[in-house]
Amino acid sequence: MKQDRWKLYLKALWGAVIALLVISLAGAAAGFEFWRTMIGGSVWIVEMLVVLTLLFIIVVRLKEWIEDQIASAAGQKSGAAGAELQMLRQSLERIEAKVDRIEKVLDGVSE
Repeated sequence: MKQDRWKLYLKALWGAVIALLVISLAGAAAGFEFWRTMIGGSVWIVEMLVVLTLLFIIVVRLKEWIEDQIASAAGQKSGAAGAELQMLRQSLERIEAKVDRIEKVLDGVSE
C-alpha cells in the first residue's frame, strides 16, 4: 500500500509538470512575449523533478533493501533461537530422566 502511494505521488507530480509544459508551449504558440521565460522555467522545474524522482526512487529502494536485510537477519536469529531452544528441551528431558531414575533408586532404598 505504501509503495503504491509513492508511485501515485510521482505520477501526479509528473502529470502536473507535463501540464505546466503544455501550458508553456501553448503560451509560446499564442505569441506571448515572455514564452522563453515560461519554457525556461518549465525546463528548470523538469530538471529538478528528475533529480527529486531519482533520489526518491533510490531512497525507497534502499529502505526496502534494509527492511529485507533486517527481516532475513531476524529470521536467522529466530532459527538459531529455535535450535537453541530445542537443545535446551532435549537437555531438560535428559535431566528429567536422570531425576526419575534417582527417585526410583531412592524409593527402592527406603523400602
